[in-house]
Amino acid sequence: MKKIISSIFLLLSVTIYAQTEDVVATAGGVNDVYYDFETQSKTAVARSTWDIGLTTDPQGASIIINENGGVELYLYGADTSAWSTLDTAGMKWTKIYNSETTWASGAFANQGTNHPDYGWGVYNSTSHDIVGNRIFILKNTLGELWKVMVPAMKANGDFAVRMAKVDGSSEMTYTFNKMDFKDKNFHLITVNDASAPISTNPNKKDWDMLFTKYITFVQAGPNSRYQPVAGVKVNVGCEVAQRDGIAIDSDDTTSLSWNSTITEIGWDWKTFDMASTSYIMVPDRTYFIRTANGAVWKLWFTDFTVGTSNSTFNTKLIKESASSKNMVQLKTQVYPNPASNALTIRNNENESLKATLMNAQGAIILTDNLSAFTAKTIPTSDFAKGIYFLQLSTSTTSNTQRVIFE
Repeated sequence: MKKIISSIFLLLSVTIYAQTEDVVATAGGVNDVYYDFETQSKTAVARSTWDIGLTTDPQGASIIINENGGVELYLYGADTSAWSTLDTAGMKWTKIYNSETTWASGAFANQGTNHPDYGWGVYNSTSHDIVGNRIFILKNTLGELWKVMVPAMKANGDFAVRMAKVDGSSEMTYTFNKMDFKDKNFHLITVNDASAPISTNPNKKDWDMLFTKYITFVQAGPNSRYQPVAGVKVNVGCEVAQRDGIAIDSDDTTSLSWNSTITEIGWDWKTFDMASTSYIMVPDRTYFIRTANGAVWKLWFTDFTVGTSNSTFNTKLIKESASSKNMVQLKTQVYPNPASNALTIRNNENESLKATLMNAQGAIILTDNLSAFTAKTIPTSDFAKGIYFLQLSTSTTSNTQRVIFE
């Protein structure tokens, strides 16, 4: 009898999570779709509605372009005094792309050499402002050519963007403060009407995956080149582990290798079959996604439809979060930033904290655990000067911020 009771208790104590099939429809690639695991909600944003995304991260300097909407970016030059006399005759038209690794490095940062050069501007160590030092040419979603520069991003969060058509007409300078849009990852605008900001992108706490198109280098022998691909990016604070060669019904996560690359899911979970003119899913490929609130979800694709660009996939909850999704700001202090000799992390939470330091490419270079109400000092002389990203995680929340080692 004792054995029977124990067996019943064991069965009752096991939590079994059901898998769910879902479909994300992008209307033939016309829309970006933001997906939330916890609520299974989908938020569609028409790709034609915005040109530039400006970071709202208090420590960030990222400016992205709408690659899915056909926006293209080119460097004109590093002499901002040439704004009024800009002439594209003889200009080298080399496209600049968003980072495939991190949201913290948009296309406008592509020309930077690392701190203090952020691609569109240079950090001023006295004022702590980033002052614009380059002019760009941008082709917007309407196919129009505009000149764009960022006069300054101030330490208090004030952001200014100067825009005009290449002939000098329709000039305006749009200004805002990051705190006004702090619930979003990016503040979206169009260059032809920046005074009417786009607010259709969901709040940063309300999505985990973005179904979109982005530019990547595709290896295809003599036809290898940069080209748009339909794929998936993950939100800030998410980590992904790809598992191959193991039956999809296995939920084993013990040997997974996690990373925060935003295109880790990416596009290559499918291949195009010329004979059937359809997409075939890579067999026994499974993704595990650890969201910002600590939940772990299993994901595998079953179809990608030609023409409609609909993605069919299954999800299964592997590990519950400690609380419902709510990206709250941590009380932990990180200082000084920029850091010349040492960076201090002071854990002001009432629980332990995991600190993960990543380089600009998203590679993890240091991890440490801090007990509640303790501090850790990291000697910055051990690392190369430049931009790093520090992820701070508790049992319920994960925040990532940019730190600079001078």
